[in-house]
Amino acid sequence: MYTIQWIEKLPKYLLLLISALFVIILGFLDYISGNDLSFYIFYVIPILFVVWFAGKRYGFIICLFCFASWYIDTFYNRGMELSYMILFWNILVEFSFFTLIIFFVSSLRKAIEKKEEAERQKISRELSIAKEVQQKLFPQSSPKIENVDYYGFCKPADAVGGDYYDYFKINQNETAFAIGDISGHGLSSALLMAGLVGFVRSNAILYNDDLKIFMDKVNKLMCDSTDGSKFATFFYSVYNSETKILRYVNAGHNPPFLYKSKTNTFEELSTDGFIIGGICDFKYKDAAVNPECGDLLLYYTDGITEYFNKKDEQFGDDRLKKVIENNYSLPAKDFCGKIIEEVKKYSCGREQADDMTLLAIKIN
Repeated sequence: MYTIQWIEKLPKYLLLLISALFVIILGFLDYISGNDLSFYIFYVIPILFVVWFAGKRYGFIICLFCFASWYIDTFYNRGMELSYMILFWNILVEFSFFTLIIFFVSSLRKAIEKKEEAERQKISRELSIAKEVQQKLFPQSSPKIENVDYYGFCKPADAVGGDYYDYFKINQNETAFAIGDISGHGLSSALLMAGLVGFVRSNAILYNDDLKIFMDKVNKLMCDSTDGSKFATFFYSVYNSETKILRYVNAGHNPPFLYKSKTNTFEELSTDGFIIGGICDFKYKDAAVNPECGDLLLYYTDGITEYFNKKDEQFGDDRLKKVIENNYSLPAKDFCGKIIEEVKKYSCGREQADDMTLLAIKIN
């Protein structure tokens, strides 16, 4: 498979030269052997090769090249054995036979390409629908929270991805903020992400008093939904606008940063929890922080910090912290845009390899 893909990337003139060289070798062997069997067995190989990989026009060029080889072999090697009429007839039959092969192989290749293109278009339409559906799973509105400015952003590496962020009201004073990263990316990860979204939103109120138990339930769901080949990191938190306290549980996710603007320091929100979908009976721990006015919370996935530049160097936590220090005063939406801008600038045009997700929360 890889050999075929490599051949298809070669320039057409190089494919033509390879086929021509093959014909020259065959013609030489045919001439010194004196046998008349090589036409039936070997000459078809360079014809098929060049027609399949380079096209019909190049096939006719090689066919004419073969014709020259047959002419030399016939008239200078076996020309005295048969009458000229029979010799010309044989060459005409041979040329006609290869012409039919060229048209047949060319038509077959076009039919296969047409079928593959139809399948690609079908998959593209299905992925487009899947992308549209997945976008609907992300928050479609932002509940108003007094003195809090927040914004979420997700850019999948493929049409659909496995990253997840969410925010929604639990009650009058409390709002849930979550972020997750399903292993891998693509359609299978997106399907698991959809199941996670549904479970979190439908059960958050039931287990709001004990986030540890809630994470246990989320972990059990993930274990039941996969055979172990897929897992996820997940961070779930609830902010109370009355008490100003953020309760949270971290299940193996990149610890979100709490930037304290008054002291210019960072606190990482971690509870040493294991990934969800790994150990079904793992018991999670919760914790709480009290962000103050001017502080910034940043939830992110590893698609941000593990974005590589052309030297295979990661963007990293330190650069992300520097961006936070220099831009924390921006509105949450502009702040997220600034992070993406800096990551793209650092990558120097290198293609995105993983989903990128951010959730910024500013306490005003």
